[in-house]
Amino acid sequence: RIFVIHPNFASSTPIFSSPSLNTPCFNLPLPGGGRISFNGDTGVLRIRPPGGDKKKTIDLPTVPPQGTKLSEEILSSIDIHDTGTIRGFGAFAIRPLDRHVFLGFYEGEVIRTREALESHIAKRRKRLQNSEGTNKNDGDQSNAMDYVMSLDGGVTFLDGYDRAMDKSIFSPVHLNHEDGEKGGCNCMRLLEDDRVAFFTSRCINEGEELRFDYGRNFWAGKEDTKI
Repeated sequence: RIFVIHPNFASSTPIFSSPSLNTPCFNLPLPGGGRISFNGDTGVLRIRPPGGDKKKTIDLPTVPPQGTKLSEEILSSIDIHDTGTIRGFGAFAIRPLDRHVFLGFYEGEVIRTREALESHIAKRRKRLQNSEGTNKNDGDQSNAMDYVMSLDGGVTFLDGYDRAMDKSIFSPVHLNHEDGEKGGCNCMRLLEDDRVAFFTSRCINEGEELRFDYGRNFWAGKEDTKI
């Protein structure tokens, strides 16, 4: 049982019990702004303080509810094809896109622990090794981890590998990397609870490739392969 101390409370007030008592989660506002949330499945406690750097939070799009689908208009505006470079396949605008257009949620299998992730990736590498060269839609062992996104700093993960292998319909898993300070970085991701939503960060011209900044953690230990 966890307690939160608030100056207006006469005593410590239990906000939730352990997952075994069937109340595994909460998401509550904090006095003066901010939020505190807990996910009993992962054991992750998140505290979002009030205020913060207003420059970073101003004029951001709103993350839609879980389950919101990408519109047919936007789906038909983005094509997946070979970049003709070392990047491989990428997502391209086949008609102009406005700023802050919702591009969908990151799609993938939810994996709850790092141990489970390591086991999951080991099985994939073995499968890819056994099938190397026999399935053109599969990747290779070197990119077995390329579509894994951490939701909370290393406890919960989204593995988008299988979705990325399907290039018939656009998904944010098809977005390539570009450093945030460069003009080619034209998309952004926003994390809201366990949802990772993607948006255009500026107006995009017809023919432009859609890219976002993967972040420093993605390239840690493999800086020499950064593209």
